[in-house]
Amino acid sequence: MPADTKRRTNRERIAARRAAEAAARARAERRRRNLLAGTVAGIVVLVALVVVIVVQTHRTSTSATAAAPANAAGTEIVVGSATAPVTVDLYEDFQCPNCKAFEAESGSTLAQLIAAGSVQAHYHGMAFLDTSANGKYSTRALNAAAAVVAAGGPTAFQKFHDLLFTHQPVEGGSGLTDDQLVQYASQAGATGTKVASAIQNLTYGDWVKKATDQASKDGVTGTPTVLVAGKKLADTSAAGLTAAVTAAAAG
Repeated sequence: MPADTKRRTNRERIAARRAAEAAARARAERRRRNLLAGTVAGIVVLVALVVVIVVQTHRTSTSATAAAPANAAGTEIVVGSATAPVTVDLYEDFQCPNCKAFEAESGSTLAQLIAAGSVQAHYHGMAFLDTSANGKYSTRALNAAAAVVAAGGPTAFQKFHDLLFTHQPVEGGSGLTDDQLVQYASQAGATGTKVASAIQNLTYGDWVKKATDQASKDGVTGTPTVLVAGKKLADTSAAGLTAAVTAAAAG
């Protein structure tokens, strides 16, 4: 065999061997990647499962014997006549600026409708705007509202509710102090050491968690959420609220 032909044949054998080795390495790398992907996917599923378990544990971790405020209907605070033809459900957080805007725009109209016997309002408190900066103000404010309704009933609650939105602290800043909450409770007609103790010791803290959890179960994703006769109110202006109540009363 000529020398040139022999050298070409050797080169071809070497090239073929290298190509086979490269293909083998590529197959091994694909197997390694597939194994890694499967492992990562398994870890993701496991982490997701753990997150779900933690969330569900948190959602149901409150004590069945936790203190609940008198004069409240479960996790709702009801204001107005039981014979009112229309029910208005309000989901609010006392730290929510949009809730304050709603109350400034439509709160007095709602109060008039309640006083006239046209509406029974169901207040669903939420506490999801807690921060370390505001000293978990959302929770403390709703706990204080529970203390007020327990001691003074729905009328005192409504006054306290309005006072807290009127004097709402700036979002991102420090919340009202417990002493200020006690002061506003007194202005609303809920006085005494029992009220002050309930506010300062977060007596209704578990009830606040249950109320917030229930709002989530109700499908509420933002505040304020207002329902008139079970239908979400799109126009939350005073005129929009009045029109919706009138339409609901008419059937």
